[in-house]
Amino acid sequence: MLMVTDLFGMLRRLELTPTATNVLSVMVERQNPGGVVPITQQDIAEELQILPSVVSRGMTLLVERGLVLRKGYRYRLHPAIAGYSSELEMQAAMARAAREGVPPILIPDYQAAPPKAGRSRLRAVS
Repeated sequence: MLMVTDLFGMLRRLELTPTATNVLSVMVERQNPGGVVPITQQDIAEELQILPSVVSRGMTLLVERGLVLRKGYRYRLHPAIAGYSSELEMQAAMARAAREGVPPILIPDYQAAPPKAGRSRLRAVS
């Protein structure tokens, strides 16, 4: 059983799209201890039954927020949200992250919620 930190307490504040949330869910479920995710975007697309391009957009948001760390085509979860096989392993990973300077998880600080994506109601006038 993997030990995880309190990711779910902050999910709402991260302003993730439904696709990004689903992609993150698959990654959390399929991760190895320490947060390494041994699957590709194609694998995630197949599991979620969506197009790889849709997974790519969700993954981009997860990387921008700092929840997922990308190196080439390999992904791992941020140490603060990764699962670990023991509390000792989790403490060692957090200490290593502090020494190596892992990017922070970015929580948007909107004064007002951004508009929802979709069709614009604006029309050109002549």
